[in-house]
Amino acid sequence: MKTNLVQSIKISRLKLFLGLLTVIVIGLIGYSIYLYQHISETKTENFQVTEARVNEELTLNSIHNISSYHGNVHYHVVEGETNNQEALLIFVDQADETADLIVYSQAELISDDVILADWESKTSYQDIYQIQYGIRNEIPLLEIVYLDHSDRLSYDYYRLDTGAYDSGISFANKSK
Repeated sequence: MKTNLVQSIKISRLKLFLGLLTVIVIGLIGYSIYLYQHISETKTENFQVTEARVNEELTLNSIHNISSYHGNVHYHVVEGETNNQEALLIFVDQADETADLIVYSQAELISDDVILADWESKTSYQDIYQIQYGIRNEIPLLEIVYLDHSDRLSYDYYRLDTGAYDSGISFANKSK
């Protein structure tokens, strides 16, 4: 009789351990999902404010994309189109709500396809991570983020007004 009691306690401990482990794993998965959603919402929460401000100050037919650019100043970059089908690139300063919008007609800027073709002919790279618009000292830029053949994370900036290379930086991978 005693051995059955010991066996049932051992089985109960195993069941208790597995039950607690299951609860912990489900809790961690649930918290991870919540954290991911919260971070995603926080990244884009001010996009509606930017969209409202742009629509209030400019007459746009549509807004195609809103993204963030963190240079010396944090900007929201709005790609939109007027009622006359003129494509605009609009930079909205996030640090100063009273700052004027910086607006460029994309017809007056060098196409990002032209800049990319020139960049690809001159650059040896493994993978392109991101291409986005940016601005520095009221000069519109195209930022190209990529991994080069030396496993360095690199950022190249090209001026959209002239298509010329502006600056760049690379970060060595010290973990290898």
